[in-house]
Amino acid sequence: MELNGTLLVKRQEEWAHWLAHPHENPLLSRDEFAGGEVLLENELCVYTQDARYADGLPHAGLIVTKRACQSVFDLTPAEVLAVHELLAEVRLHLEASVRPDGYTIGWNVFPAGGAHIPQVHLHVIPRWNTDAAAGAGLRFFLKAAAQAAERRRGHEAAAPAPPSRPPEVSP
Repeated sequence: MELNGTLLVKRQEEWAHWLAHPHENPLLSRDEFAGGEVLLENELCVYTQDARYADGLPHAGLIVTKRACQSVFDLTPAEVLAVHELLAEVRLHLEASVRPDGYTIGWNVFPAGGAHIPQVHLHVIPRWNTDAAAGAGLRFFLKAAAQAAERRRGHEAAAPAPPSRPPEVSP
């Protein structure tokens, strides 16, 4: 998908849908984790590896709060601690099972920040030295997208105006 505003519109539409139909929100019910089982959990959150949200990233998963909550900014102090504790367990699980060389971990907050489901969740993405994008973190991709947009704007500004059509002459 092009970063030309269509992705934001799509995210906003998805966000609005889930807000209007919270009973359908796939991250509000453990029953909805059908695509991936709950691997770890504590009193306040769960960790799942669900292919629907991994976008082809091997062994990527989500830590999701059990309480309905739209963003990381709305977490209670107890939930912040529970997420952190579960993240430590997730690391032990991944290091024992798939031995990653690093991690990319992040929150997408609200549609402009990349979120399309209004339920707080922390992405945990194991990374390996052999990844095509090894060494590139979140900022790398955000900067690359900004630079590409700037180049597009520069090309559009430098492009010659289309030739004007001569007036039509009637016979």
